Amino acid sequence: MMDSIDENRFEKMGEEQYKSCSMSDITRMEIIDNFFKQVNENPNHNIEKPDYDMLVDDWDGYDDQVYIQNELDNNIIVFYEGWVDSCWSAVYNKPQYKDMSESEVIESIVTNRFPRIGEEFNMVIKDYGYFYDGGYIMYVVFKKY
Repeated sequence: MMDSIDENRFEKMGEEQYKSCSMSDITRMEIIDNFFKQVNENPNHNIEKPDYDMLVDDWDGYDDQVYIQNELDNNIIVFYEGWVDSCWSAVYNKPQYKDMSESEVIESIVTNRFPRIGEEFNMVIKDYGYFYDGGYIMYVVFKKY
């Protein structure tokens, strides 16, 4: 039986393939899925670099402080995520991050959470990093395999 077209990963969180995923992982997967749908309609969607100010503006910025740069001509996407106060509050409420610095948190999330996110879309991490520009901005470079 085919899955409902409208069913999303949030509705499948109890299924084996998503049991190891956090709510944030699922949210990121849904954002990437939506990005690919937009690229299917417009192959030039998000080919420019993001506006860094929009990544750290949780009022007027990008939805979820995320921007995905389209470099699909090279089988690559660059996932940018800005970290605002509400992100830090949420992450520091989780016991595994309590004693980490902000850079250690980002490093841990990229290395421990993002490989599974990439796997969902047949992608591997080619590079990643973070920088401070009015707030922390992390980026993950995914390449399709």
